[in-house]
Order: sequence, then C-alpha cells, then structure tokens
Amino acid sequence: MQKDGILLESGTNEVEILEFILGGQSFGVNVLKIQAIEQFDPARLTRLQLAHRAVIGTILFRDQCITLVDLGKHLESAAGVRTARPAKGPGTGDEGELDAKLVLVMEFNERKTAFLVDGVNRIHRISWQQISPLSPFLDTPDSKFTGSLNIKDNEILIVDMEKVVGEILPTDLKRHQVDADENNPLRSQRAEAMIYLAEDSGIIRELLVQELGRGNYAKVRTFANGADCYQAISDLVARIRAEGGDVRDHLAGLVSDIEMPKMDGLALCRNCKETLGLKDMPVILFSSLINEQIARKCEAVGADSYLSKPQFGRLVEVLDELCLGAAVGAA
Repeated sequence: MQKDGILLESGTNEVEILEFILGGQSFGVNVLKIQAIEQFDPARLTRLQLAHRAVIGTILFRDQCITLVDLGKHLESAAGVRTARPAKGPGTGDEGELDAKLVLVMEFNERKTAFLVDGVNRIHRISWQQISPLSPFLDTPDSKFTGSLNIKDNEILIVDMEKVVGEILPTDLKRHQVDADENNPLRSQRAEAMIYLAEDSGIIRELLVQELGRGNYAKVRTFANGADCYQAISDLVARIRAEGGDVRDHLAGLVSDIEMPKMDGLALCRNCKETLGLKDMPVILFSSLINEQIARKCEAVGADSYLSKPQFGRLVEVLDELCLGAAVGAA
C-alpha cells in the first residue's frame, strides 16, 4: 500500500481515501477512520452463533475483542455491486482463501469494528469536490454508499460505514435521545431559531431532524453536502446585508457533518467564519470522526463546538448554549 501526502491541513477541503478491494470492485473509506490494516489470522478469531449474517465473530486486536464483519457479504445486497462470496470458514476447504484476506480495523462513533476485505490498493489524496453524489440507480434509502470517485477510469464507491455498522450492530439510540419535555422553558425560543444542517447521509439527516424536533427545534433547513449549504448561506448573507439586517436574526446556527462530497464540514466552517465573516454565528461539527486529532482541526477552522455522533441530546444542549445564550444546564 502506498501512502502519499502528509497530514492534511484543516479546512482545505482535502481528504485521504483508502481504496480497498472486494470481488474486483474498488471501494473507499476516509483514512481517518482506519486504526490498522492487518493480515487476517484465524487463530485470533472467535466464532459467534446467532449473530447478524455478516458478522463472522470477534477478533483480538491489541488485547481487545472487537466484532469482525464480512463487509463483502453485507454489501452484496446493494444494487449494481458485486463482491466476493464470503468464505465458509474452517473445515470447508476454503481456509486458504480466508487466510489471504485483510482486516481493516476502524474506529468511529466511539466504537472499534473490524472488516474483512480482499485487499488494499493505495491511498488517494483528493479534494472533496472530486467525490460525486451517487447516481439515481444507487441513491436509494437503502444505499450503503455516500458517493463515488473516479481515478483513471476506475470507479471507487465511498462506503457509508456508519450505516453499515448501524445495520449490523445497532446502537442504543435511546440513551442519546432528546428530552421531549413539554415544560422545558426553552421550547418557545427553540421553535423560533433557524438552524441549517449539512449532512450527506439521508438516514442521519432524517434522524437529526426528528431528534431536534423532539426538543422543539422545528426550523431546520437541510443540505446534502457542504457546498450547497455554503451557497445557501452566502445567498442569505448577501440578501440580508443588502437590506441592512442582521444575519443572526435569520440564521441562529449551523450544524454540519465533516465528511461530505463537494465540500467537507471543516471547509464549510472556515468559509463561513472567514470568507463570509460570520465569526459570531455558532458552528457545531457533528461527526463520527471526533478524536483528539480531529478536535484540533475543528478548533483550527473556528468551530464553536464539536460532538461525536450520535449524541443528539448533547447537541440540543450545545445549541441552547450557543444559539439561545442559555446557561449550561439551564434547561
């Protein structure tokens, strides 16, 4: 595997995509999700009974047992996607095929998960503008991809790893739900606050709108990528400033994912704060990637806060603090 480039600067709209192989098809994932790439070792595998059909078992990784998922088996149901048939396991004569595979250990949404793949090609350092939205053929509610990348006539499908893990290993979302307390003193203020939301995953967009609505943040305008959101904010700023008004009277705050086609959340935040001069507009980066390194990037582009998905309840608290001026714990 070849890795070119160095640690990416914050807000440059660049990303490093790891290209991996399943059944001869190229797939991609953000390098920031990758913890390790290892040769599969059956001796470290513990098989599980009554698990999801794509779960092979658990594997020992740095003295920790984590779930091992046959990614090809889970993706084979996606329209137009071909992947290798999964190995059947010890005692069936396919141990050699299984041994030849690689394990991608990833960490996001505060969880480590391992994925079995056929191989790894290289890392591509690109701009998010090079990642195209899905074609209508693949862009369905059940899609497991967020976009595609064409490198020298080779199409690389970007896998929605959060959706994959959510389908196989459902998170206990109840502990992250927003309190729908009808007596909350901030409900009327929340109802009047316009929030822009940039999130490329349709499922997450719907869930965020639902959870924010439970807290009575009813005015939420959504965008499928950072570029469309930035254009809308730019248009709003131009109109309001021409009228002599205050942008904050029309836009209370911005919630954005980090990984998005066309423009990522870091570039979106930096452009809003610096290019548009919206230094007082709260920007909250809500991502599965939040760790110490990403936190530094968020701070570098001027983000007012950053949270790891799926902390919906905490997101509402931060919106209260930054957009409504509520004291911490006031609700």
